[in-house]
Amino acid sequence: MKLFTKGARPLAALLAATLLTAAPSFAGDTHATASATVSAAKICAQPNYAVREYAAVIEKTKKEQPELAEALRLFPKGADLHNHLSGTVQPEKYLALGAADGACYGPQGTTTPYTIEAATSSGRCGDGFRALSEASAGDRERILQSLSMYRFGYPDTQSGHDHFFNTFARFRAVSDNACNTPAMLAEVLRQSQRDGVSYLETMLSFQSSAVSALARQLKQQFPVQASYRDSRQFPALQRFLLQAGLGDTVAAARTEIAQYVNKTRTLLNCGSPDTDAACGVDYAFIVTVNRTSSLADGTPDLAKVFTQAAFSMLLASSEERVVGVNLLSKEDAPVSLAGFQDQMRIFGYFHEAFPKVNMALHAGELTPCFVGADNPALKEHLTGTLKAGARRIGHGVSFAFLKDKEKSEVADLFRHNNALVEVMFTSNAQILGIAGSAHPFAQYRAYGVPVAFASDDEGVSHANFTDEWIYGVQKYGLTRDDLQYLGRNSLQYSFMTGAPLWADVAQGKAVEACSADVPGSATPSVRCASFLKQSAKAAAQWDYEARLKEYWQKYGRFFGKR
Repeated sequence: MKLFTKGARPLAALLAATLLTAAPSFAGDTHATASATVSAAKICAQPNYAVREYAAVIEKTKKEQPELAEALRLFPKGADLHNHLSGTVQPEKYLALGAADGACYGPQGTTTPYTIEAATSSGRCGDGFRALSEASAGDRERILQSLSMYRFGYPDTQSGHDHFFNTFARFRAVSDNACNTPAMLAEVLRQSQRDGVSYLETMLSFQSSAVSALARQLKQQFPVQASYRDSRQFPALQRFLLQAGLGDTVAAARTEIAQYVNKTRTLLNCGSPDTDAACGVDYAFIVTVNRTSSLADGTPDLAKVFTQAAFSMLLASSEERVVGVNLLSKEDAPVSLAGFQDQMRIFGYFHEAFPKVNMALHAGELTPCFVGADNPALKEHLTGTLKAGARRIGHGVSFAFLKDKEKSEVADLFRHNNALVEVMFTSNAQILGIAGSAHPFAQYRAYGVPVAFASDDEGVSHANFTDEWIYGVQKYGLTRDDLQYLGRNSLQYSFMTGAPLWADVAQGKAVEACSADVPGSATPSVRCASFLKQSAKAAAQWDYEARLKEYWQKYGRFFGKR
Protein backbone atom coordinates (compact mmCIF):
# COMPACT_ATOMS: atom_id res chain seq x y z
CA MET A 1 0.00 0.00 0.00
CA LYS A 2 1.71 3.13 -1.21
CA LEU A 3 0.52 6.41 0.17
CA PHE A 4 0.42 9.05 -2.50
CA THR A 5 -0.05 11.65 -0.84
CA LYS A 6 -17.77 0.24 -1.39
CA GLY A 7 -18.35 -3.43 -0.08
CA ALA A 8 -21.63 -2.51 1.56
CA ARG A 9 -25.01 -4.15 1.76
CA PRO A 10 -26.98 -4.00 -1.51
CA LEU A 11 -28.71 -0.78 -2.42
CA ALA A 12 -32.06 -2.51 -1.92
CA ALA A 13 -31.41 -2.40 1.80
CA LEU A 14 -31.77 1.36 1.83
CA LEU A 15 -35.33 1.11 0.53
CA ALA A 16 -38.38 -0.40 2.16
CA ALA A 17 -40.62 -2.51 -0.02
CA THR A 18 -42.98 0.43 -0.37
CA LEU A 19 -40.39 2.23 -2.48
CA LEU A 20 -40.34 -0.44 -5.13
CA THR A 21 -43.83 0.38 -6.38
CA ALA A 22 -44.38 1.75 -9.85
CA ALA A 23 -42.92 5.21 -10.35
CA PRO A 24 -42.28 7.53 -13.30
CA SER A 25 -39.22 6.42 -15.26
CA PHE A 26 -36.43 8.75 -16.28
CA ALA A 27 -35.19 6.36 -18.94
CA GLY A 28 -34.83 7.44 -22.52
CA ASP A 29 -33.00 10.51 -23.82
CA THR A 30 -29.40 10.18 -22.73
CA HIS A 31 -28.63 13.69 -23.92
CA ALA A 32 -31.00 15.15 -21.32
CA THR A 33 -32.15 18.56 -22.46
CA ALA A 34 -33.61 21.27 -20.28
CA SER A 35 -37.07 19.87 -20.99
CA ALA A 36 -36.16 16.87 -18.82
CA THR A 37 -35.94 19.09 -15.76
CA VAL A 38 -39.55 19.29 -14.69
CA SER A 39 -41.03 21.96 -12.47
CA ALA A 40 -38.93 22.36 -9.35
CA ALA A 41 -42.03 22.80 -7.24
CA LYS A 42 -43.37 19.47 -8.45
CA ILE A 43 -40.06 17.74 -7.77
CA CYS A 44 -39.97 18.99 -4.18
CA ALA A 45 -43.58 18.03 -3.48
CA GLN A 46 -43.32 14.52 -4.93
CA PRO A 47 -41.86 11.39 -3.39
CA ASN A 48 -38.24 11.01 -4.45
CA TYR A 49 -38.83 9.13 -7.71
CA ALA A 50 -35.13 9.42 -8.60
CA VAL A 51 -34.16 7.06 -5.77
CA ARG A 52 -36.92 4.63 -6.68
CA GLU A 53 -35.81 4.54 -10.29
CA TYR A 54 -32.12 4.35 -9.41
CA ALA A 55 -32.58 1.51 -6.94
CA ALA A 56 -34.84 -0.42 -9.30
CA VAL A 57 -32.22 -0.33 -12.09
CA ILE A 58 -29.48 -1.67 -9.84
CA GLU A 59 -31.58 -4.31 -8.12
CA LYS A 60 -32.95 -5.57 -11.44
CA THR A 61 -29.40 -5.88 -12.78
CA LYS A 62 -28.20 -7.79 -9.74
CA LYS A 63 -31.20 -10.12 -9.89
CA GLU A 64 -31.44 -10.72 -13.62
CA GLN A 65 -27.81 -10.19 -14.71
CA PRO A 66 -25.69 -11.20 -11.72
CA GLU A 67 -22.68 -12.04 -13.90
CA LEU A 68 -22.70 -8.54 -15.39
CA ALA A 69 -23.01 -7.00 -11.91
CA GLU A 70 -20.06 -9.05 -10.70
CA ALA A 71 -18.04 -8.16 -13.81
CA LEU A 72 -18.64 -4.48 -13.08
CA ARG A 73 -17.58 -4.96 -9.46
CA LEU A 74 -14.30 -6.39 -10.69
CA PHE A 75 -13.82 -3.71 -13.35
CA PRO A 76 -10.60 -1.74 -12.66
CA LYS A 77 -12.12 1.62 -11.73
CA GLY A 78 -8.90 3.55 -11.38
CA ALA A 79 -9.31 6.30 -8.81
CA ASP A 80 -12.08 7.31 -6.44
CA LEU A 81 -11.50 11.06 -6.30
CA HIS A 82 -14.44 12.26 -4.20
CA ASN A 83 -14.63 10.32 -0.97
CA HIS A 84 -15.49 11.62 2.51
CA LEU A 85 -13.79 9.35 5.03
CA SER A 86 -16.40 9.76 7.79
CA GLY A 87 -19.31 9.42 5.36
CA THR A 88 -17.84 6.37 3.64
CA VAL A 89 -17.59 4.15 6.72
CA GLN A 90 -20.67 1.94 6.90
CA PRO A 91 -22.98 2.53 9.91
CA GLU A 92 -22.53 -1.10 11.01
CA LYS A 93 -18.83 -0.31 11.50
CA TYR A 94 -19.70 2.78 13.55
CA LEU A 95 -21.85 0.62 15.82
CA ALA A 96 -18.89 -1.71 16.38
CA LEU A 97 -16.40 1.13 16.93
CA GLY A 98 -18.79 2.99 19.22
CA ALA A 99 -19.48 -0.10 21.30
CA ALA A 100 -15.72 -0.65 21.68
CA ASP A 101 -15.37 3.00 22.76
CA GLY A 102 -18.04 2.57 25.45
CA ALA A 103 -20.25 5.07 23.60
CA CYS A 104 -23.95 5.54 24.26
CA TYR A 105 -27.05 5.95 22.11
CA GLY A 106 -30.30 7.76 22.64
CA PRO A 107 -32.89 10.01 21.02
CA GLN A 108 -31.80 13.15 19.23
CA GLY A 109 -33.55 15.81 21.29
CA THR A 110 -37.28 15.16 21.33
CA THR A 111 -37.27 13.47 17.91
CA THR A 112 -37.14 9.79 17.15
CA PRO A 113 -33.77 9.43 15.33
CA TYR A 114 -31.02 8.04 17.51
CA THR A 115 -27.66 9.69 17.94
CA ILE A 116 -24.41 8.39 19.41
CA GLU A 117 -22.61 10.28 22.15
CA ALA A 118 -19.52 9.61 24.21
CA ALA A 119 -19.91 8.34 27.74
CA THR A 120 -19.15 10.67 30.62
CA SER A 121 -15.71 10.76 32.23
CA SER A 122 -16.96 8.18 34.73
CA GLY A 123 -17.97 5.86 31.89
CA ARG A 124 -21.71 6.33 32.43
CA CYS A 125 -24.32 7.26 29.83
CA GLY A 126 -26.23 10.52 30.08
CA ASP A 127 -29.92 10.77 30.90
CA GLY A 128 -32.05 8.89 28.40
CA PHE A 129 -29.01 7.21 26.82
CA ARG A 130 -27.93 3.59 27.02
CA ALA A 131 -24.71 1.73 26.32
CA LEU A 132 -24.33 1.05 22.61
CA SER A 133 -22.88 -2.37 23.36
CA GLU A 134 -26.20 -3.36 24.96
CA ALA A 135 -28.48 -2.21 22.14
CA SER A 136 -31.20 -4.67 21.20
CA ALA A 137 -31.62 -5.94 17.64
CA GLY A 138 -34.54 -3.57 17.17
CA ASP A 139 -32.60 -0.58 18.46
CA ARG A 140 -29.61 -1.48 16.30
CA GLU A 141 -31.92 -1.42 13.29
CA ARG A 142 -33.22 2.03 14.26
CA ILE A 143 -29.69 3.29 14.87
CA LEU A 144 -28.64 2.15 11.38
CA GLN A 145 -31.59 4.08 9.98
CA SER A 146 -30.55 7.16 11.95
CA LEU A 147 -26.92 7.00 10.81
CA SER A 148 -27.59 6.41 7.11
CA MET A 149 -30.18 6.24 4.32
CA TYR A 150 -30.81 2.60 5.19
CA ARG A 151 -34.54 1.90 4.75
CA PHE A 152 -35.32 5.60 4.45
CA GLY A 153 -38.78 6.19 3.00
CA TYR A 154 -38.11 9.30 0.84
CA PRO A 155 -41.57 10.89 1.22
CA ASP A 156 -40.24 13.87 -0.71
CA THR A 157 -36.97 15.33 -1.97
CA GLN A 158 -36.47 17.71 0.97
CA SER A 159 -36.71 14.99 3.60
CA GLY A 160 -34.06 12.85 1.88
CA HIS A 161 -31.77 15.87 1.60
CA ASP A 162 -32.21 16.73 5.28
CA HIS A 163 -31.82 13.18 6.57
CA PHE A 164 -28.64 12.67 4.55
CA PHE A 165 -26.90 15.72 5.97
CA ASN A 166 -28.22 15.14 9.50
CA THR A 167 -26.61 11.72 9.75
CA PHE A 168 -23.09 13.11 10.13
CA ALA A 169 -23.81 14.72 13.50
CA ARG A 170 -25.32 11.49 14.77
CA PHE A 171 -22.12 9.44 14.38
CA ARG A 172 -19.67 12.28 15.04
CA ALA A 173 -18.88 11.05 18.56
CA VAL A 174 -17.32 8.00 16.90
CA SER A 175 -15.97 9.46 13.64
CA ASP A 176 -14.32 12.46 15.32
CA ASN A 177 -12.48 10.26 17.80
CA ALA A 178 -8.92 10.32 16.42
CA CYS A 179 -8.30 6.88 17.91
CA ASN A 180 -10.83 5.50 15.41
CA THR A 181 -9.36 7.15 12.30
CA PRO A 182 -6.93 4.32 11.43
CA ALA A 183 -9.70 1.73 11.74
CA MET A 184 -11.97 3.89 9.60
CA LEU A 185 -9.26 4.34 6.99
CA ALA A 186 -8.52 0.61 6.94
CA GLU A 187 -12.21 -0.13 6.43
CA VAL A 188 -12.52 2.36 3.58
CA LEU A 189 -9.44 0.89 1.88
CA ARG A 190 -11.02 -2.55 2.14
CA GLN A 191 -14.20 -1.21 0.57
CA SER A 192 -12.18 0.39 -2.21
CA GLN A 193 -10.27 -2.81 -2.90
CA ARG A 194 -13.50 -4.84 -3.10
CA ASP A 195 -14.83 -2.39 -5.68
CA GLY A 196 -11.79 -2.44 -7.94
CA VAL A 197 -10.32 0.94 -6.93
CA SER A 198 -6.54 1.22 -7.18
CA TYR A 199 -6.11 4.79 -5.90
CA LEU A 200 -8.15 6.74 -3.35
CA GLU A 201 -8.25 10.41 -2.39
CA THR A 202 -10.20 10.72 0.83
CA MET A 203 -11.32 13.91 2.57
CA LEU A 204 -10.48 14.53 6.20
CA SER A 205 -9.93 17.44 8.57
CA PHE A 206 -6.91 17.65 10.85
CA GLN A 207 -6.19 19.53 14.10
CA SER A 208 -9.73 20.92 14.18
CA SER A 209 -9.57 22.24 17.75
CA ALA A 210 -6.25 24.01 17.19
CA VAL A 211 -7.46 25.55 13.93
CA SER A 212 -10.64 26.78 15.64
CA ALA A 213 -8.53 28.35 18.40
CA LEU A 214 -6.47 30.18 15.78
CA ALA A 215 -9.67 31.41 14.15
CA ARG A 216 -10.85 32.86 17.47
CA GLN A 217 -7.55 34.70 17.87
CA LEU A 218 -7.85 36.05 14.35
CA LYS A 219 -11.37 37.37 15.07
CA GLN A 220 -10.13 39.07 18.21
CA GLN A 221 -7.32 40.76 16.30
CA PHE A 222 -9.48 41.59 13.25
CA PRO A 223 -13.08 41.84 14.54
CA VAL A 224 -14.51 43.72 11.55
CA GLN A 225 -16.08 41.43 8.94
CA ALA A 226 -14.95 43.73 6.15
CA SER A 227 -11.37 42.54 6.77
CA TYR A 228 -12.31 39.13 5.38
CA ARG A 229 -13.97 40.57 2.28
CA ASP A 230 -11.08 42.75 1.15
CA SER A 231 -8.31 40.74 -0.47
CA ARG A 232 -5.90 43.61 0.21
CA GLN A 233 -6.17 42.69 3.89
CA PHE A 234 -5.52 38.99 3.38
CA PRO A 235 -1.70 39.14 3.61
CA ALA A 236 -2.00 40.77 7.04
CA LEU A 237 -4.47 38.11 8.18
CA GLN A 238 -2.16 35.39 6.95
CA ARG A 239 0.87 36.94 8.68
CA PHE A 240 -1.03 37.11 11.96
CA LEU A 241 -1.94 33.44 11.77
CA LEU A 242 1.66 32.49 11.12
CA GLN A 243 2.78 34.56 14.10
CA ALA A 244 0.03 33.00 16.23
CA GLY A 245 1.32 29.47 15.61
CA LEU A 246 -0.16 28.28 12.31
CA GLY A 247 3.13 26.58 11.44
CA ASP A 248 3.08 24.62 14.70
CA THR A 249 -0.47 23.46 13.98
CA VAL A 250 0.61 22.26 10.55
CA ALA A 251 3.54 20.40 12.10
CA ALA A 252 1.17 18.74 14.57
CA ALA A 253 -1.08 17.71 11.68
CA ARG A 254 1.87 16.12 9.87
CA THR A 255 2.65 14.09 12.99
CA GLU A 256 -1.02 13.13 13.24
CA ILE A 257 -1.05 11.96 9.63
CA ALA A 258 2.08 9.86 10.10
CA GLN A 259 0.45 8.15 13.07
CA TYR A 260 -2.71 7.43 11.09
CA VAL A 261 -0.70 5.95 8.25
CA ASN A 262 1.46 3.74 10.45
CA LYS A 263 -1.49 2.46 12.51
CA THR A 264 -3.49 1.75 9.36
CA ARG A 265 -0.62 -0.30 7.94
CA THR A 266 -0.52 -2.26 11.19
CA LEU A 267 -4.27 -2.94 11.12
CA LEU A 268 -4.00 -4.21 7.55
CA ASN A 269 -0.82 -6.22 8.21
CA CYS A 270 0.85 -4.50 5.28
CA GLY A 271 4.24 -6.00 4.46
CA SER A 272 3.58 -9.20 6.39
CA PRO A 273 2.91 -12.71 5.03
CA ASP A 274 -0.82 -12.32 5.77
CA THR A 275 -1.11 -8.81 4.32
CA ASP A 276 -4.62 -7.58 3.61
CA ALA A 277 -5.49 -7.08 -0.07
CA ALA A 278 -6.43 -3.50 0.83
CA CYS A 279 -2.72 -2.75 1.18
CA GLY A 280 -2.67 -2.71 -2.62
CA VAL A 281 -4.83 0.41 -2.73
CA ASP A 282 -2.74 3.57 -2.92
CA TYR A 283 -4.22 6.61 -1.20
CA ALA A 284 -3.79 10.22 -0.24
CA PHE A 285 -5.63 12.82 1.81
CA ILE A 286 -7.64 15.88 0.80
CA VAL A 287 -7.82 18.39 3.66
CA THR A 288 -11.16 20.16 4.09
CA VAL A 289 -12.65 23.58 4.74
CA ASN A 290 -16.24 23.90 6.00
CA ARG A 291 -18.41 26.32 4.04
CA THR A 292 -21.19 26.38 6.68
CA SER A 293 -19.09 27.94 9.45
CA SER A 294 -21.28 30.63 11.00
CA LEU A 295 -21.36 33.22 13.74
CA ALA A 296 -23.93 33.31 16.55
CA ASP A 297 -26.28 35.40 14.42
CA GLY A 298 -26.15 32.91 11.55
CA THR A 299 -23.97 35.02 9.26
CA PRO A 300 -20.85 33.50 7.65
CA ASP A 301 -17.86 33.09 9.95
CA LEU A 302 -15.35 34.27 7.39
CA ALA A 303 -12.51 34.35 9.90
CA LYS A 304 -12.91 30.62 10.44
CA VAL A 305 -13.11 29.91 6.71
CA PHE A 306 -9.99 32.02 6.16
CA THR A 307 -8.13 30.23 8.97
CA GLN A 308 -9.14 26.78 7.74
CA ALA A 309 -8.09 27.71 4.20
CA ALA A 310 -4.74 29.10 5.40
CA PHE A 311 -4.08 25.95 7.42
CA SER A 312 -5.19 23.61 4.62
CA MET A 313 -3.11 25.27 1.93
CA LEU A 314 0.00 25.35 4.11
CA LEU A 315 -0.47 21.72 5.09
CA ALA A 316 -1.00 20.61 1.49
CA SER A 317 2.09 22.52 0.39
CA SER A 318 4.31 20.88 3.01
CA GLU A 319 2.94 17.35 3.44
CA GLU A 320 3.27 14.95 0.50
CA ARG A 321 0.46 12.76 1.80
CA VAL A 322 -1.99 15.67 1.54
CA VAL A 323 -2.51 16.24 -2.18
CA GLY A 324 -5.27 18.83 -2.23
CA VAL A 325 -7.85 21.03 -0.52
CA ASN A 326 -11.64 20.90 -0.68
CA LEU A 327 -14.54 23.14 0.40
CA LEU A 328 -17.42 21.01 1.61
CA SER A 329 -20.73 20.81 3.46
CA LYS A 330 -24.29 21.79 2.57
CA GLU A 331 -24.07 24.12 -0.41
CA ASP A 332 -27.69 25.29 -0.30
CA ALA A 333 -27.57 26.32 3.37
CA PRO A 334 -28.36 30.05 3.80
CA VAL A 335 -24.92 30.68 5.29
CA SER A 336 -23.26 28.93 2.33
CA LEU A 337 -25.21 30.95 -0.21
CA ALA A 338 -24.55 34.19 1.64
CA GLY A 339 -20.84 33.52 2.00
CA PHE A 340 -20.05 32.06 -1.41
CA GLN A 341 -18.52 35.13 -3.07
CA ASP A 342 -16.36 35.85 -0.02
CA GLN A 343 -15.28 32.21 0.19
CA MET A 344 -14.24 32.23 -3.45
CA ARG A 345 -12.29 35.45 -2.89
CA ILE A 346 -10.44 33.71 -0.05
CA PHE A 347 -9.75 30.60 -2.13
CA GLY A 348 -8.67 32.70 -5.09
CA TYR A 349 -6.16 34.49 -2.87
CA PHE A 350 -4.69 31.26 -1.52
CA HIS A 351 -4.62 29.75 -5.00
CA GLU A 352 -2.33 32.60 -6.06
CA ALA A 353 -0.28 32.27 -2.86
CA PHE A 354 0.06 28.47 -3.28
CA PRO A 355 -0.26 27.87 -7.03
CA LYS A 356 1.01 24.28 -6.79
CA VAL A 357 -1.65 23.22 -4.27
CA ASN A 358 -4.55 21.39 -5.91
CA MET A 359 -8.14 22.35 -5.22
CA ALA A 360 -11.17 20.09 -5.77
CA LEU A 361 -14.20 22.02 -4.53
CA HIS A 362 -17.83 21.02 -4.07
CA ALA A 363 -19.95 23.11 -6.44
CA GLY A 364 -23.29 22.87 -8.17
CA GLU A 365 -24.83 20.45 -5.65
CA LEU A 366 -27.93 22.58 -6.14
CA THR A 367 -31.29 22.42 -7.89
CA PRO A 368 -34.20 24.89 -8.15
CA CYS A 369 -35.92 22.78 -5.50
CA PHE A 370 -33.57 24.23 -2.89
CA VAL A 371 -32.57 27.65 -4.22
CA GLY A 372 -35.29 28.66 -6.69
CA ALA A 373 -35.49 28.39 -10.47
CA ASP A 374 -33.93 31.78 -11.21
CA ASN A 375 -31.23 31.78 -8.55
CA PRO A 376 -27.91 32.88 -10.09
CA ALA A 377 -26.16 30.43 -7.74
CA LEU A 378 -27.08 27.61 -10.13
CA LYS A 379 -24.52 28.99 -12.56
CA GLU A 380 -22.26 31.15 -10.40
CA HIS A 381 -21.31 28.36 -8.00
CA LEU A 382 -19.83 26.56 -11.00
CA THR A 383 -18.13 29.51 -12.70
CA GLY A 384 -17.01 31.10 -9.43
CA THR A 385 -15.42 27.88 -8.23
CA LEU A 386 -13.58 27.36 -11.48
CA LYS A 387 -12.35 30.96 -11.54
CA ALA A 388 -11.06 30.53 -7.98
CA GLY A 389 -8.73 27.80 -9.26
CA ALA A 390 -10.55 24.48 -8.77
CA ARG A 391 -9.18 21.67 -10.92
CA ARG A 392 -12.11 19.42 -10.11
CA ILE A 393 -15.75 20.10 -9.29
CA GLY A 394 -17.73 17.80 -7.01
CA HIS A 395 -21.31 17.09 -8.20
CA GLY A 396 -22.00 19.96 -10.65
CA VAL A 397 -25.69 18.98 -10.88
CA SER A 398 -26.92 22.57 -11.28
CA PHE A 399 -25.55 22.48 -14.84
CA ALA A 400 -28.72 20.60 -15.86
CA PHE A 401 -30.87 23.61 -14.94
CA LEU A 402 -29.00 26.22 -16.97
CA LYS A 403 -30.08 27.67 -20.28
CA ASP A 404 -28.19 26.51 -23.36
CA LYS A 405 -26.14 29.69 -23.58
CA GLU A 406 -25.18 29.40 -19.92
CA LYS A 407 -24.24 25.76 -20.37
CA SER A 408 -21.96 26.67 -23.24
CA GLU A 409 -20.29 29.35 -21.15
CA VAL A 410 -19.76 27.00 -18.19
CA ALA A 411 -18.54 24.17 -20.44
CA ASP A 412 -16.07 26.52 -22.14
CA LEU A 413 -14.66 27.41 -18.72
CA PHE A 414 -14.35 23.75 -17.75
CA ARG A 415 -12.49 22.96 -20.96
CA HIS A 416 -10.30 26.08 -20.77
CA ASN A 417 -9.27 25.18 -17.21
CA ASN A 418 -8.99 21.47 -18.06
CA ALA A 419 -11.19 20.75 -15.05
CA LEU A 420 -13.14 17.58 -14.35
CA VAL A 421 -16.61 16.93 -12.87
CA GLU A 422 -16.82 14.23 -10.20
CA VAL A 423 -20.13 12.42 -10.86
CA MET A 424 -21.96 10.67 -8.00
CA PHE A 425 -25.30 9.17 -9.01
CA THR A 426 -26.23 7.67 -5.64
CA SER A 427 -25.97 10.76 -3.47
CA ASN A 428 -27.42 12.97 -6.21
CA ALA A 429 -30.54 10.80 -6.23
CA GLN A 430 -30.78 10.66 -2.44
CA ILE A 431 -30.04 14.33 -1.71
CA LEU A 432 -31.28 16.17 -4.77
CA GLY A 433 -33.85 13.81 -6.27
CA ILE A 434 -31.98 13.80 -9.59
CA ALA A 435 -31.29 10.73 -11.74
CA GLY A 436 -31.52 9.40 -15.27
CA SER A 437 -32.21 11.94 -18.01
CA ALA A 438 -32.59 14.70 -15.43
CA HIS A 439 -28.96 14.20 -14.39
CA PRO A 440 -26.34 16.27 -16.28
CA PHE A 441 -23.88 13.39 -16.74
CA ALA A 442 -24.74 12.92 -20.43
CA GLN A 443 -24.94 16.67 -20.95
CA TYR A 444 -21.41 17.17 -19.69
CA ARG A 445 -20.17 14.50 -22.07
CA ALA A 446 -22.05 16.09 -24.98
CA TYR A 447 -20.37 19.41 -24.20
CA GLY A 448 -16.93 17.80 -24.04
CA VAL A 449 -16.47 18.33 -20.29
CA PRO A 450 -14.26 15.66 -18.63
CA VAL A 451 -16.10 13.46 -16.11
CA ALA A 452 -15.33 10.56 -13.78
CA PHE A 453 -17.41 8.54 -11.34
CA ALA A 454 -16.83 8.85 -7.59
CA SER A 455 -18.39 7.37 -4.45
CA ASP A 456 -19.03 10.40 -2.18
CA ASP A 457 -20.47 8.91 1.06
CA GLU A 458 -20.99 5.17 0.69
CA GLY A 459 -21.71 4.66 4.38
CA VAL A 460 -24.36 7.35 4.62
CA SER A 461 -25.83 6.21 1.29
CA HIS A 462 -25.61 2.60 2.49
CA ALA A 463 -24.42 1.63 -0.96
CA ASN A 464 -21.17 0.84 -2.75
CA PHE A 465 -19.08 2.30 -5.57
CA THR A 466 -19.88 -0.48 -8.02
CA ASP A 467 -23.52 0.66 -8.05
CA GLU A 468 -22.45 3.88 -9.77
CA TRP A 469 -20.99 1.85 -12.63
CA ILE A 470 -23.93 -0.54 -12.88
CA TYR A 471 -26.25 2.41 -13.16
CA GLY A 472 -24.05 4.08 -15.75
CA VAL A 473 -23.99 1.00 -17.95
CA GLN A 474 -27.70 0.25 -17.68
CA LYS A 475 -29.08 3.78 -17.77
CA TYR A 476 -26.76 5.48 -20.22
CA GLY A 477 -25.74 2.48 -22.30
CA LEU A 478 -22.06 2.89 -21.51
CA THR A 479 -19.78 0.83 -23.73
CA ARG A 480 -16.41 -0.75 -23.17
CA ASP A 481 -14.76 2.41 -24.50
CA ASP A 482 -16.87 4.57 -22.19
CA LEU A 483 -15.88 2.55 -19.13
CA GLN A 484 -12.24 2.71 -20.14
CA TYR A 485 -12.48 6.47 -20.65
CA LEU A 486 -14.02 7.00 -17.18
CA GLY A 487 -11.39 4.86 -15.46
CA ARG A 488 -8.54 6.55 -17.29
CA ASN A 489 -9.98 9.98 -16.56
CA SER A 490 -10.08 9.31 -12.83
CA LEU A 491 -6.32 8.75 -12.76
CA GLN A 492 -5.59 11.50 -15.29
CA TYR A 493 -7.27 14.10 -13.06
CA SER A 494 -6.04 12.68 -9.78
CA PHE A 495 -3.67 14.75 -7.69
CA MET A 496 -0.87 12.20 -7.76
CA THR A 497 2.49 13.80 -8.43
CA GLY A 498 4.03 13.94 -11.87
CA ALA A 499 2.97 14.42 -15.46
CA PRO A 500 0.07 12.30 -16.77
CA LEU A 501 0.45 9.47 -19.25
CA TRP A 502 -2.24 10.72 -21.62
CA ALA A 503 -2.00 13.76 -23.86
CA ASP A 504 -5.66 13.13 -24.75
CA VAL A 505 -7.69 10.61 -22.78
CA ALA A 506 -10.73 10.71 -25.05
CA GLN A 507 -8.60 9.91 -28.10
CA GLY A 508 -6.39 7.41 -26.28
CA LYS A 509 -3.32 9.44 -27.23
CA ALA A 510 -0.29 9.00 -24.96
CA VAL A 511 2.32 11.67 -24.32
CA GLU A 512 5.11 11.93 -26.87
CA ALA A 513 7.62 10.01 -24.74
CA CYS A 514 5.40 6.91 -24.80
CA SER A 515 3.59 7.46 -28.11
CA ALA A 516 5.35 4.52 -29.78
CA ASP A 517 4.62 2.12 -26.91
CA VAL A 518 1.64 -0.08 -26.08
CA PRO A 519 0.37 1.36 -22.77
CA GLY A 520 0.69 -1.17 -19.96
CA SER A 521 3.25 -3.37 -21.70
CA ALA A 522 5.84 -5.11 -19.57
CA THR A 523 8.71 -3.75 -21.67
CA PRO A 524 8.27 -0.03 -22.34
CA SER A 525 10.88 1.69 -24.49
CA VAL A 526 13.89 3.26 -22.78
CA ARG A 527 12.50 6.75 -23.29
CA CYS A 528 9.04 5.83 -22.00
CA ALA A 529 10.49 3.92 -19.04
CA SER A 530 12.48 7.00 -18.09
CA PHE A 531 9.32 9.11 -18.25
CA LEU A 532 7.39 6.65 -16.10
CA LYS A 533 10.17 6.56 -13.54
CA GLN A 534 9.89 10.33 -13.07
CA SER A 535 6.10 10.42 -12.64
CA ALA A 536 4.11 8.57 -9.97
CA LYS A 537 0.91 9.42 -11.82
CA ALA A 538 2.09 8.13 -15.19
CA ALA A 539 3.45 4.98 -13.56
CA ALA A 540 0.09 4.32 -11.90
CA GLN A 541 -1.66 4.90 -15.22
CA TRP A 542 0.70 2.47 -16.94
CA ASP A 543 -0.10 -0.18 -14.33
CA TYR A 544 -3.79 0.55 -14.83
CA GLU A 545 -3.49 -0.18 -18.54
CA ALA A 546 -1.99 -3.57 -17.73
CA ARG A 547 -4.94 -4.30 -15.42
CA LEU A 548 -7.37 -3.19 -18.11
CA LYS A 549 -5.82 -5.51 -20.68
CA GLU A 550 -6.11 -8.47 -18.34
CA TYR A 551 -9.68 -7.51 -17.44
CA TRP A 552 -10.87 -7.25 -21.03
CA GLN A 553 -9.44 -10.67 -21.79
CA LYS A 554 -11.54 -12.18 -18.98
CA TYR A 555 -14.69 -10.07 -19.05
CA GLY A 556 -14.77 -8.21 -22.35
CA ARG A 557 -17.59 -10.46 -23.57
CA PHE A 558 -20.01 -8.57 -21.30
CA PHE A 559 -19.41 -5.29 -23.08
CA GLY A 560 -19.33 -6.15 -26.77
CA LYS A 561 -16.63 -5.40 -29.28
CA ARG A 562 -14.72 -2.15 -29.38
